[in-house]
Amino acid sequence: MARRDFWRAEAQAAEVLAGRKISTLPVDPFAIAAGEGIGCEKLKSGTGVSGCLSSAGNTFGIFYSDSITSEGFRRFTVAHELGHYFLEGHYKHIFADGNSRHESDSGFSSDDPYEREADAFAAALLMPEELFNAACARVQQGLKAVETLADKCVTSLTATAIRYAVLSEDPITVVCSKDNRVQFAFMSDTLKQRRDLTWIKKNSGIPEGTATFRFNRDPKNVAQGKRVSSSSSMDVWFDCGGNLQVIEEVVGLGNYGLTLTVLYGESLPDSEEEEESEEENRENMLPSDRWRLPRED
Repeated sequence: MARRDFWRAEAQAAEVLAGRKISTLPVDPFAIAAGEGIGCEKLKSGTGVSGCLSSAGNTFGIFYSDSITSEGFRRFTVAHELGHYFLEGHYKHIFADGNSRHESDSGFSSDDPYEREADAFAAALLMPEELFNAACARVQQGLKAVETLADKCVTSLTATAIRYAVLSEDPITVVCSKDNRVQFAFMSDTLKQRRDLTWIKKNSGIPEGTATFRFNRDPKNVAQGKRVSSSSSMDVWFDCGGNLQVIEEVVGLGNYGLTLTVLYGESLPDSEEEEESEEENRENMLPSDRWRLPRED
């Protein structure tokens, strides 16, 4: 298995769970905080702030925004702040210059490496790899799987979809978009290891002609949490990858103003197998066909 990004956060989350002998889903971040003597309270906050960790000497407190209506996102926010509490180096960084309160924007939207590491910790804490994979083996593919896993883990659709893609051995991509611009995208290792695929980058446009593009053109679809399912092809989303068909499932995330897209399909052929197949096809060509192919440098 490839070494994933923020593996240190995953290891720390696993250590926290093991130390408390937590081996079943769902994982309760409020109980973990209470076990550390950390109180959790709702807080009226401004736009862009999902929660914060406060410090007064050796006493800590976690606050989550009163604007968060999703129980899954609320739990993720608390787990994110626990990441700042448990992860090495975070205390020194977030409470630098005598600060006693650190505000966070959890949910994979920040470019700050400390925030992203805290997000990775939260995902690993609430959706431990072994337990999550075991649950994945008993569900369908795509958005249905994400919804089932979100119910089991008591996590948000977005966080669950990302974890689903990160841990899956199947070709899966999760895209979060707003106004047809990519907010973030996560690909499974099966896709990331393909050298012939371009990655879907933050702030890039959603490809025209896709179900997601059409869905986002009507704000009511997002606000009302509507959903659509369609088919697409790899080359539409990745500018390469051939015409391999993928299922595109789209759902609006309501008041968050975001759209979640889950792309999945059949297992991709190995790139080396594709090269061998192309070479074999070339060898089987008639001389009159061969000369028409572009020469290799």
